[in-house]
Amino acid sequence: MKKRIVHSFLVGLLAVGILTACSQEGSTTEDETNTNEDGTVTITTARTLDDGTVFKDGEDVHDNVVTRWAEEELGIKFVTEWTQPNDEQFNTQLRLMMSSGEKLPDVFQVNDTAIKADLLSSGLVMPVDEAIETYASPRLKQLFEQFPQAFYPSTKDGVRYGIPRFSGGNGSDTLLWIRQDWLDKFDLEPPTTLEELEHIMDVFVNEDPNETGKNDTIGITFAAGDYGFRGGNIADSSWVFGAFGDFVPGAWSKGDDGSLVYGSIQPSMKDGLAKIHEWYEKGYLATDFAILSAGDAQESFISGRSGIMAAPPWAHGYPIGEMAQVVPDAIVKPFPHVSGPNGQAGRRGEGYVVGSFLFNKDFEHMDKFFEYWDAIYGYTFGESDYFEYGLFEGYDYVMEDGEPVYDHAQFEEITGEEVVDPGRYFLPTNVPTIPFEMYSLLEEFHETGREPETGYEAGLAGRDPDYIEAAAIVNRQNDLRIINEFNGPPTPTMVSRSEHLERMEDELFVDIIYGNKPLDAFDQFVEEWRQSGGEAITEEVNEWYESVQQ
Repeated sequence: MKKRIVHSFLVGLLAVGILTACSQEGSTTEDETNTNEDGTVTITTARTLDDGTVFKDGEDVHDNVVTRWAEEELGIKFVTEWTQPNDEQFNTQLRLMMSSGEKLPDVFQVNDTAIKADLLSSGLVMPVDEAIETYASPRLKQLFEQFPQAFYPSTKDGVRYGIPRFSGGNGSDTLLWIRQDWLDKFDLEPPTTLEELEHIMDVFVNEDPNETGKNDTIGITFAAGDYGFRGGNIADSSWVFGAFGDFVPGAWSKGDDGSLVYGSIQPSMKDGLAKIHEWYEKGYLATDFAILSAGDAQESFISGRSGIMAAPPWAHGYPIGEMAQVVPDAIVKPFPHVSGPNGQAGRRGEGYVVGSFLFNKDFEHMDKFFEYWDAIYGYTFGESDYFEYGLFEGYDYVMEDGEPVYDHAQFEEITGEEVVDPGRYFLPTNVPTIPFEMYSLLEEFHETGREPETGYEAGLAGRDPDYIEAAAIVNRQNDLRIINEFNGPPTPTMVSRSEHLERMEDELFVDIIYGNKPLDAFDQFVEEWRQSGGEAITEEVNEWYESVQQ
């Protein structure tokens, strides 16, 4: 059922995994894990390090403004033992270490639920319940208590083993991005219902909005080549299904009896499939949308051939921002999701966590970890002993005449250097997040125009107005969120049958939309899905769900 979110300002949180390099960059001796002679404590870690993390000249993952701050202010010397460029290679190195019996880092972030489950069963990582109770600050405890679901992926037999690396809560939830210049061209009002949206798509397809004299436009951009209809946020179509019921494809949601049911087999899917089939027949969709990845599908919008695309607020920068180079006169604006025939609306909702921080079973300094975690979360919470105006002067802001300057152009004019994001150097590989806080603040700035009061708020308030408006729209529609309640490891039957079941689902959905099979073929698919392992998976998912809530 739709997940209704009640937002409140919490605080403190955790930070996130770290480390990863293509090779060992210096293993730590047993003595180094103890308190050093100068009173500092060494904590080893590993992390992903992608191209988005930019260091100033002379700095790197081992020595930068964050590592120096942690050592000087908190007495923590972080040693990054290895890095990898992405999660896949990071997970591979973790598995190699586990199989060879090599010592794991003290703290590291794991996003993959399967390897996380293996680590929890291995005896190599420590439970964290006692450490939370003993060392977590009150505001961190409050945060953990508000989002208990964030611990589910790292819970085994009722025991918590990981500290959540929270997501933005709704940061990747979608809304509609529409060509405002095309709406204006035909004196069209923004849509609020599927019926109004269909009229707009019909105009966009048949009235030559790009003035080429050719039949070369589509009404809306969809992508089903990555995960079928089960996931993704660029060119998302989940909201079409959400307009007819409380379920979206691929998500395990609560049914009427409170148990988890699989969205793709619910009766309301037929209404969504029928509607998308209708749009396909009318030429509103690209003929090959079923095989297009999000990266390929978005090109129709960027190039000016499509008038509508669902995507998160951050898509305003990329990919939508690329349109300015291709269609300089295009004007794209954000709009809320539309409602269905019965006034219902829904969208796929982002989960609460990105990953979990796990700890070596022999790690002895959880007190220092939580001191660090609370310190960096203080910036996000707006109550910090260390980050009054921003993170670090000369990186994300600069002082001029006693006032902080955040504007990138002014920063570069004053310093002669580009702005650098030091939040990337933290263990979470970014500024730590509190679910729903960022978009709530952006909605407040958009609605009230109030001035920011902290460095964190100033960084948000200075963003592009269209992005802020989009975030406000998403936050106002939080009651539409339909989230995947299952965030545990693959169940035994999933391991053996998911590939077959997902292929069967993808083929059936596309066949119905393309008109290769009648709508009633959905009913037979549901029975085949149940008999081919789906029934067993449903039982296993609910056994897991009951176990993590103990």
